[in-house]
Amino acid sequence: MTTRDDIIAAIRGVDERLDALRDRIIERGDRPLPEGTWHVRDVLSHLAARANGVDRVVQRLRAAEAGVPAAPPRNVDEINAGQVEERRDATVVALLDEIRAGHAAAITALAHVDDATLAKMLAQGFRPGESPVADMILRGGPSHDNTHLDQVEAAIAEG
Repeated sequence: MTTRDDIIAAIRGVDERLDALRDRIIERGDRPLPEGTWHVRDVLSHLAARANGVDRVVQRLRAAEAGVPAAPPRNVDEINAGQVEERRDATVVALLDEIRAGHAAAITALAHVDDATLAKMLAQGFRPGESPVADMILRGGPSHDNTHLDQVEAAIAEG
């Protein structure tokens, strides 16, 4: 099972990766991604909106435990577009800072989530089945971030 330390290490790994790319991201934040319609700053807007995945997953768990019916699935493209639109006027530096602040908040939030909660099973939402809360935090947070950072890295490469 994924542990709290695994999640924290993964979040810190994303921060280290962002730090290593920071100057190139700032310089080339307007570049398009190799695939799709997004630019680097759009990815940063999306990552900033999702930077504290701990609270999001724990709130879903608490609602499920309280018997609150899950909200009907929303269109992911609409959600993502809203995240980009909300941050339309933010600078690349501000987006990077928001991501970093969200990651710090996620690490702080993890200190208040006990191991029993991290082990609880929760419906995955967009996919069928259940996963442990810890796995969902890791997958929806740092693993998700790294997938998008691969895209950013390709976009800001020399050439």
